[in-house]
Amino acid sequence: MVRFSDIKEIRDKTGPKDKGPSRDVEAGQVRLSDSAFRERTKKEELRVEEPAADRNSSEVALLYEKLTHSAKDIREKVASDQSLAAGPILADLHAIIDRDLIQPLFEHTMSVSGDWKDVSVHSVDVTLGCLMVGIGVGYDKKKLLELGLAAFLENVGMYRIPQGILEKPTKLEMEEIERVREHPETSAKILSSLGDRYDWLSEVARQVHERADGSGYPRGIKGSEISEAASIIGLVDTYVAMIRKRAYRDRILQPDAIRFILKEAKVQFPTKILKAFLNSISLFPFNTYVKLNNKSIGRVVSTDRNHPLRPTVEVLYDGLGNRPEKKEIVRLSDNPLLYIVETIDERDLK
Repeated sequence: MVRFSDIKEIRDKTGPKDKGPSRDVEAGQVRLSDSAFRERTKKEELRVEEPAADRNSSEVALLYEKLTHSAKDIREKVASDQSLAAGPILADLHAIIDRDLIQPLFEHTMSVSGDWKDVSVHSVDVTLGCLMVGIGVGYDKKKLLELGLAAFLENVGMYRIPQGILEKPTKLEMEEIERVREHPETSAKILSSLGDRYDWLSEVARQVHERADGSGYPRGIKGSEISEAASIIGLVDTYVAMIRKRAYRDRILQPDAIRFILKEAKVQFPTKILKAFLNSISLFPFNTYVKLNNKSIGRVVSTDRNHPLRPTVEVLYDGLGNRPEKKEIVRLSDNPLLYIVETIDERDLK
């Protein structure tokens, strides 16, 4: 929901200028080299298997609807100054973690368009993305519950911002930008009503838009002053905001958003978090449309934590542009002679 282009423009007036894109995208020790896409000449037979996303689909869809309903309920309560309760949210998160449904739910939310105008839908997307990164960091159940609760509630201050600002199709005025930048403090104040047991939630919400290099807001703190949970939520929040449509721009393709984050944000987030993000979300996330070196076109149906550049792909069109007669799934990590050459906007396939 934050208009990054406007906020970045203010920061760029005093910050260093971009020196232009490099051949490799680096984030601390993270490096995505062009050599991973080097030309090959041979082809390998596709391996057919059932994608992980097809399992538990009904249960996943129901849980997603329950999460979005809970988020909208919180939005209504904040708008009408009613008290919030953490218990129901924690119960939903318990169910997701206990049933090992974090990844299927994240893949589901990446496959639905959602309502880009609804901040509560954004909160659900961010929560599931954060749980993915939390697993990548190595969090146990307790830490995942805390991270998920913080991600679900950190954006409640946005519900106090007029829709006219959030949905404005043109550049925000300075006073409108300042109104948006006030929302972390508003979120912290709202969450303080949960009582002493959840004091930590207020501080996480206050820090989500802080950055490791001191370029964030509202206080400009840096480095270890920012909690790890706030860094994870801040990174995923940035990513989700980029890949969803906004009033002032179309959505950005997921791989392009990841490349931008790794290039622009390598000094804004801890290397540990960036590495976990890349390993968990992948450069070619679920539901990304890709072209392979054999000219076939497919959709990513599963990612591989050990091989982030080699996901599992459902073939939609063969090298001649024909649809396969039977479902064909290729696990690129098992087919070294096949690889992704580019990503495709699915709108170009219609």
